[in-house]
Amino acid sequence: MRQQISNRPADDDRGFSLIELVVTMAIMSMVTLVIVGATIEIYSGTKRIDNTAEARDQLDNSFRRLDRELRYATWVSDPAQASGTWYMDYAIPAGCRQLKLTDGVLTLRAWATAATPGPAAAIASGVVPINGTTPFIVYRAGAQPYATASPATGMGANYQLDFDQVRLLFNVKIGTVTMPFDSVFTAQNSTRETTTHTCSQGRPIP
Repeated sequence: MRQQISNRPADDDRGFSLIELVVTMAIMSMVTLVIVGATIEIYSGTKRIDNTAEARDQLDNSFRRLDRELRYATWVSDPAQASGTWYMDYAIPAGCRQLKLTDGVLTLRAWATAATPGPAAAIASGVVPINGTTPFIVYRAGAQPYATASPATGMGANYQLDFDQVRLLFNVKIGTVTMPFDSVFTAQNSTRETTTHTCSQGRPIP
């Protein structure tokens, strides 16, 4: 068998040139950047999906809890603000309730009419008021909040509410995801004659 003879001298110990090293490093850096960028994008997308799901859960939980109670409310107080805390009281057949928004947490406190107010239970977190808008809005029975509505909506210009309505308007922010919450609840047990209630006496101070 003939031995293949290399044209390269036996004492040739040359390595890679500086240009070759620089080009190789540049290519590897680009590949690394692409891989890292793709990994970050996948992680960010997953995080956004998780945050969106959590925000939706917050909204759903808030809606279900409040819908069960506000629709049976017999009296609703005017919303008020104290030391940066928004709160609103209302009465249902089972007793008194106070809805409060402070430090991004929406809480609900319950107590019997003549009993000591119970502890506040959180029903949503990450709640952020919309700039220039109160988070709790009450439309009184007999009011005309939709006076400018188009007849096509089924409500004429002289339409008046038969019951009190409570509108909750705020954002829920989880991570980088912000979702709006804007719902109107009708207090079907309220009347135009109900202006005060025993729940307004001795209510907890925010």
